[in-house]
Amino acid sequence: MQKPTQVSATHAALHGSAFERLNVGTRALLQVLRNPNDTEQVLILGLVAGRSRFPLFLTRFLLTDDGASLLSERPAIDSKHVDFAWLRSLPEGTLGRAYIDFVDREKIDPDFFQPPPNLPAVPTYISQRMRQTHDLWHVVTGYHTDVAGELALQAFTYGQTDMPPPLLVSVFGSMRFGIEDRRIFKMTFDGFRRGRRASFLPSVRWEDRWTHALADVRLELGIEDPRVEAIALERRLNAA
Repeated sequence: MQKPTQVSATHAALHGSAFERLNVGTRALLQVLRNPNDTEQVLILGLVAGRSRFPLFLTRFLLTDDGASLLSERPAIDSKHVDFAWLRSLPEGTLGRAYIDFVDREKIDPDFFQPPPNLPAVPTYISQRMRQTHDLWHVVTGYHTDVAGELALQAFTYGQTDMPPPLLVSVFGSMRFGIEDRRIFKMTFDGFRRGRRASFLPSVRWEDRWTHALADVRLELGIEDPRVEAIALERRLNAA
């Protein structure tokens, strides 16, 4: 099955019929279930499946303390706007140091997360912001980038945003990979619980918190410790 592209997803989201959006979304979801680390397909699923809920999400974004200023100033977390060498010089235990250590350890390219093509300005920026802060969410929640951690973070994201894409990924992914380890269901539901109880992270200005202790940032944002012990589910389905 051919993978959908971001261009086709954007066209379907803006101009396509319900059938076209369903077609693109289904193909993207199947790719994600094959490999939960296929970031591009997760983003494509978000483009076509999140359209109906986006106005409510945008309203919530704008009503937070920093939401409006983020949309006005449009800061970015990439090599053009963040001094990653400076982050590496920060003391251990700070948010900035924990983030750059995560990026280095996982061999992540911070410039990979570019805005989707051909979208209006506001959803373009918010989509890019959500992409560029995804790894920060890994850091503050403590979820790893293995299958179990990605599914738990998707459930956390649904608890935060009420958007369909992370719900689809976490539910169907848990059903698929729960066959291998049933504890993944508990871990995923705990991710949803933690997301519901935390402050609204999409509009957090992380750049103001680089030098803050990671423990203090978690406390400030109401990110509770997990109640379910994390499991390691390293195998990717596309390697099967």
